[in-house]
Amino acid sequence: MELKTIEKALMVFRCFAESNSSLGTTELAVKLDTNKATMSRVLTTLKKHEFLEQEPSTRRYRLGPAMVEMARAVYRSLDGTVTPAAIPYANALRDAVGEAVHLEVLSGNNIYLAYVAGTRNPISLNIEIGDQVMPHAHAGSKAIVAFSPDDVIEHWMEEDLVRYTASTITDPGLLREVYERVRKAGVAYDFGEYFLEVNAVGAPVFNHENKPVAGLLIVAPSYRMKKWAPRYIAQLKNAANAISSKLHSSRKI
Repeated sequence: MELKTIEKALMVFRCFAESNSSLGTTELAVKLDTNKATMSRVLTTLKKHEFLEQEPSTRRYRLGPAMVEMARAVYRSLDGTVTPAAIPYANALRDAVGEAVHLEVLSGNNIYLAYVAGTRNPISLNIEIGDQVMPHAHAGSKAIVAFSPDDVIEHWMEEDLVRYTASTITDPGLLREVYERVRKAGVAYDFGEYFLEVNAVGAPVFNHENKPVAGLLIVAPSYRMKKWAPRYIAQLKNAANAISSKLHSSRKI
């Protein structure tokens, strides 16, 4: 294929990405401002290699099995990429706000601490990378569960909601109300709910299916961060959205 023909083929795929229906030769030629004969040759080649299928009755085209395999390959390549994709943004957020930034990642039915962008004066926390974090007491995991389907939320309501401090929320009804507020605000808070003298604010990160797969959070001593400044919230949301975009999500908070 010549370079211009390859470019036309890629633009054809763009047309199908923007449409939920089959497309005809003339329709595609008009959309891409090319003559019908050229478009017919491009479509015939794509059909030959099963990137497109042609409906017998209408002669219109739709995406073929080769494109399905390509999509699966893309999805497989995204597995395990959450932490590597997030690290540069976590580090940049840490530098911008001057506080520690954590990444909590969903794996199966559990959520784990996956990365810590520490500061020169780290907070002493009794938690390490790989440790499980609980969605009723940690800001990042709260954000993950709050944006999850109802059955996921109910799954966590059935778990033993351990009280870590006097501020930990252990009442399922109150926790459902918290998740509702998180969905409206786009961020979740932890005011001494896991570590008494540590506060945190977290935002969800979404994957290519627009499902929450991680929580990005700023962590600070309570004496220094009794109330989160709006600029911190904005910077946190921007960083979380940037990671979501890196994971091919169209969902934003």
